[in-house]
Amino acid sequence: MLGILDKDTARTGPMPRAVGGALGAVFGLAGELVSPLFGASAALSVPLCNQPPRVRVLRSGLGVLESAIVDPQGRLFFTSQFWDGLTGAVLRMDHPDAEPVVLAGGINAPGGLAFDDRGMLITGFGASVHGGLIGNLAGRAGLLLIDPDSGERRTWATGLEQANGVARAPDGTIFASNDFGTHIDRIDPGGTVHRRWATVPSANGLAVGPDGRYLYAAQTWAASAIKRVEIANPANVTTYARPGPPARASGLDGLAIDATGRLYVTTDVAGQIWRVEPDGTIMALARGLRYPSDVAIGHGPGGFRDGNLYAVTLSGDIVELAGGAR
Repeated sequence: MLGILDKDTARTGPMPRAVGGALGAVFGLAGELVSPLFGASAALSVPLCNQPPRVRVLRSGLGVLESAIVDPQGRLFFTSQFWDGLTGAVLRMDHPDAEPVVLAGGINAPGGLAFDDRGMLITGFGASVHGGLIGNLAGRAGLLLIDPDSGERRTWATGLEQANGVARAPDGTIFASNDFGTHIDRIDPGGTVHRRWATVPSANGLAVGPDGRYLYAAQTWAASAIKRVEIANPANVTTYARPGPPARASGLDGLAIDATGRLYVTTDVAGQIWRVEPDGTIMALARGLRYPSDVAIGHGPGGFRDGNLYAVTLSGDIVELAGGAR
C-alpha cells in the first residue's frame, strides 16, 4: 500500500528516485533503498512455487488501488485513491462477476482495511506521501468506521502518522503503519492513540498472527524484509523473513496472514506475490503483475471464496489467484 505522491506518478510506476533519495535521509538506509530497475529483475531470484495458482484479472481501470480485504460473506472491499479525480473511495464487489460499487466516497487518501468484531470496516485515511512525511512530526491521518452494507461512516481515531497499513488484533487493538516514516502506531480498543509505539522503518502492510502474540510488518523503502514485533514488548523487533540479496529491492507492500500463520505479501516494484511459510521460506506465487499493492484471503463457500487470493494493484487491476491460499 504505497503512499501515493500524485495521481500521474501513481499511474506511471513506482516512486521516483528523487523521493527515494529523500527517504535515505529519513531512514538512514540510502544503500538499501528500492531501485525500481534492479527490483523488477532481481526478484526473479525468489523461486516459483511448485504448483503456482491460476492467475486471472477480474477488473481493470479502477484507478490507483491501495488495499483489499474479504469479509466472512465473501465480499471484496478495496480502496481506490483519486476515485473522483481528487479524493478516494472504498468500493465493494459482492462476487467476482459483479460490478464494483462505491461504498463510501470523498475520503482523503484511503489506506489500510480491517474489520472490527461487529463487522464494521476500519479504514485508514491520510495514506499519502506528504501525509506520511508530515506524520513523522504531526499526525494528520486517522481511522474511519464504515458500515459495509450502507456505507454510513464516522471518524473513530485521529492523530496517526499515516494509516497506510492497518491490522487488528484479537483483543480489538489496532496497528497502523507509515511507509514514509520510522514507526508503527497503536490504537487501543477504546480509541486511545499511542504514536511511535514500535520502531520499524518504512513499515507498510501489517498482519497480526493467529495467536495475537506478534505483529508482522512488510518494509517497502528499506531492504525487502518482514519484521516481527512482539506485541507485549514492542522493543523486541526481529527480522522474520528476508529474501537473498538480489531480491532485496523488491518493494514489499501489502500483507495478509492465514489461520496457519502463512504470510502473503505483494512486491509492487517486482510485480510479484510471495508466500512466506512459518519457517521463513519465501516462494513466489505469481509474477508479472502490474504493481500489486495488497492481497486479501478469500472467505466462505461463494463470492471471493475460501482457498483463493485476491490482489489489487496500483495500476487499477483486481486479480484472482485461484487456489493461492490452499
